[in-house]
Amino acid sequence: MVQRAPSPESDPDAYVEYISRYGMPTAPQVALAAGLARAWFKPKFVGLENLPDKPALFIGNHAFMAVDAALFHLYLYYDHGRYVKGLGDKSLFANAHYAAIAHAMGGVSGQAPIIERLMARGDDLLLYPGGTYESVKPLEARYQLQWKQRYGFVKLAAKAGYTVVPVASVGPDEYYDHALSSEALFHSALVKMLMKTGVLPKDLRSDLVPPIPAGLLGGPLPKPKTTYFAIGAPIDLAQYKSQTLSRQKLTALRRQFATAIETEIQSLLLLREQERHQDSWLRRLLSA
Repeated sequence: MVQRAPSPESDPDAYVEYISRYGMPTAPQVALAAGLARAWFKPKFVGLENLPDKPALFIGNHAFMAVDAALFHLYLYYDHGRYVKGLGDKSLFANAHYAAIAHAMGGVSGQAPIIERLMARGDDLLLYPGGTYESVKPLEARYQLQWKQRYGFVKLAAKAGYTVVPVASVGPDEYYDHALSSEALFHSALVKMLMKTGVLPKDLRSDLVPPIPAGLLGGPLPKPKTTYFAIGAPIDLAQYKSQTLSRQKLTALRRQFATAIETEIQSLLLLREQERHQDSWLRRLLSA
């Protein structure tokens, strides 16, 4: 029987106390998975000198199936000793079985009352403002931020006077091609039938429907793309602590965050081209 976490909406204090029991997973099976993923993706970090010596909200670009979040989370801790809690869409924690796994791996329901409490405690947090919408974006939108009109994370970070660290990843957006796009799948007869029969929620959001992936040789395994993570210069919001910012200021800060991430993405794409010769011919072939 899976123990259900307290409700983040009705009892945020109990929820935060509940998730506080979880630290970085170090079980043998997690270490084994991390070792296998390291050999497959060969993760590289640049900009480690930018890691601040105080709590921060790490924000970045998101990739399909959130593999990027898991890799960043694992290797930032295993290789560099920094543990971050990953903030996820509340809908992803609605299922008790999934929520139990996510909590054990350091995931947290990313609702405003929870973020406020975690910031008040001084936790390191990881957020992808584009959420699931960005993670299921079409192939032509690879490495493009898809933040819609979301400003809540800017408001929360500014009010807490937190430090924001822009992070970028290159590689995860190319682990998979799409055998069938999320848009096509959402409008397919199969999904409509499953929604009608109650197998899927009748109010299912289109941004929660992932595409059908095509990875290594068209199969389910991700392509062995060498993966780069960049940590940008931290942006200190201490001057805005406890203030209510205008929409104009929130927009300016959001643009600053996005520009920093986009700049890091372009730098990583260039670095990857410069280092492409370091990959074996077999890795390059299997990654195509």
